[in-house]
Formats: sequence, structure tokens, C-alpha cells
Amino acid sequence: MRAALLSLLLSMPLLAAPGAEPGTPEISAEVRPAKATVGSLIEYRVFITGKGIPAPAVAPPERRELVPPPEPGKGTKPGTAGDDGESEVDPASLVPLYVIHSVKKNDRSGKGMTDITVTVQMAYYRPGTWALPDIEIKGEDGVLLGYRAPEVEIIPSNKEGEFQEIEPPMELGGNYLRLVLLLLGIALLGVLAFFLVRYLRRRIRERRAAPVVIPPIETFMREIGKLRGEELIESGRIEEFVLGVSMIFRAFLSAQFGFDATEMTSHEIEGKIRKAFPRDLHARCHGDIMENLNLWDLSKFAEFTPSKERLRGSLDKTVEIARILSGEEDHGLPGV
Repeated sequence: MRAALLSLLLSMPLLAAPGAEPGTPEISAEVRPAKATVGSLIEYRVFITGKGIPAPAVAPPERRELVPPPEPGKGTKPGTAGDDGESEVDPASLVPLYVIHSVKKNDRSGKGMTDITVTVQMAYYRPGTWALPDIEIKGEDGVLLGYRAPEVEIIPSNKEGEFQEIEPPMELGGNYLRLVLLLLGIALLGVLAFFLVRYLRRRIRERRAAPVVIPPIETFMREIGKLRGEELIESGRIEEFVLGVSMIFRAFLSAQFGFDATEMTSHEIEGKIRKAFPRDLHARCHGDIMENLNLWDLSKFAEFTPSKERLRGSLDKTVEIARILSGEEDHGLPGV
């Protein structure tokens, strides 16, 4: 009986398996992958968990890059010396052991539970088996909390030192002509684009600058239509009709033959058209032109009132003469 009781008492400490001390969190760590090549990215994680304890303070490694000091007798190239007689530094000794690329802390603690994950992404640049750097974790009292950092095995990327497949430089002999032709084509397209833009700009300027030339006969027809001569004659507004049709016809002569008939007397116009008209045109139209001019002068200055029939005949004859002088005898007379 005593032996059984003694055995039970001796086994009780073993039942309380050694783990985290009361009031301290549990800390574990892992690395993936545990075996990698030089320069490969690895992920180092530290897990901090606990219940009913304050969250510890976590600090990432102070050094983001670690270059170990050279070992005695190493770190220099054997048999080499600089100008000052000292051995040259071996470039391999300047390669960092590791470089930390990023550190992230994910804190999911809450409701009396501590749950923190620290993720470190890093790469090792020297072959060998290395313990990962410690992450500083302090409890509420400021005392460092220890944990076992995992190890990673780093192997050379080209362990046997074999030659890698390197593409030879491109031979330009066969491509030289293509390159020259390509450059010439680009230059030709640039020149063509330049002259095309100049041509289009010039055409646009010419269109903007070129005045719209309206034939004198069109202006004459439009003004005769506005005059509404039939209405003026019918309503007895003879002086208004005579002045209007006289100025419209004189303006037509000025635009058609290049002299200012609006400031000339009927006698001056007669002398001018003798010189300006071709012989056959003068023979055909001279009599009718002078007959109309004389009728309009008599109506304006001699207080002579022609009959409505004669005034209508004068209007029709004026339109007919304008058509003949412009070479457009077949044009209609809108609005008259």
C-alpha cells in the first residue's frame, strides 16, 4: 500500500508536463521550406498563444541584412596583395548570410486569448545549415521569452559547378539588312506623314481664306425677288419701284463687267458698255438697256408716270437683259 502511494506521489510532477510557465504564452516556430537553394525565398513563422495572459511585446530582428565577420585566416584571397602589400579582400566574404524582405505581425487576440503570428520572408545567400534569427518577444515584466528557432538547410544552386545553358548573342549579320530596311521604312513613313499634314493644313487654310464668290446673276435675281416689283406697280408705288429696279440693274452691270455703274449717269453708262461689251452683245442689248434707263430717268426726274403695262414690260425686259449678259438666258425668276 505504501509502495503504491509513493509511486503515485512520484508520478504527479510527470503528469504536469513541462510546458509554458504559468502566466507566460506558448511559443513555437516553423520554416517553409526547411531546405532551399541559395537566394530562394523562405517563410519563417513564429506562433504565440496563451489564455488569460497579457499579450507580449514582439519586435522583429534588428538587422534586415546580416554579413558575418570573416573567420580568422579567411576572408582574403591567398597569394594576392594590393599596392600597399596587404592581402585583397575575398568578395565571397562580403556576401550576406541572409536578407529579410518583409516582416508581418497578425494579431488575432481577444476575449482573454492571445493569438499572434509573426511571418518573416527572407532568403539565405550562403550554403550550410543555419538557425533562423530570433524574434524578440518580451512578457509583461519586460523579460525576454525564449523559444527554439528552427533551422534551414541552404544548398548551392549549381553545386557541381556545371556550365549553364546560356543563349549566345544574337548574330546581326542576317538581321542587319532587315534592321536597315525597318529604319528606312520608319523614316519614309515619317516624311510622308509630315508632308501629308502640311498638305492638309494648307488645304484647310485655303478653304477658310477663299471667299465664296456668288455669280452676279444670282445676286441680281435675289434682289429682284426681294423688290417685289409687281406688288409695287399694282399698288401705285412707282417711284419706289423705279429707284429699286434701277439700282439693282446698275449693281449687276458693275459686278458683271467691272465698272461702277451705280455712280454713273445713263449717258456715261452708254459710253462704258460700248467699250465693255463684245460687239454682238452690244448690238443685241444696247437698245433695250438704254430704253429702260431713259424710262427710269423720266419717271424719277420728269414726274412722268408710265402705265402699269409699260412698267411691267420694263421689269420683264430688265430680267431678260440680265440673263443674256450673264449667259444664263434659261434661268427662271423666283419670286417675281
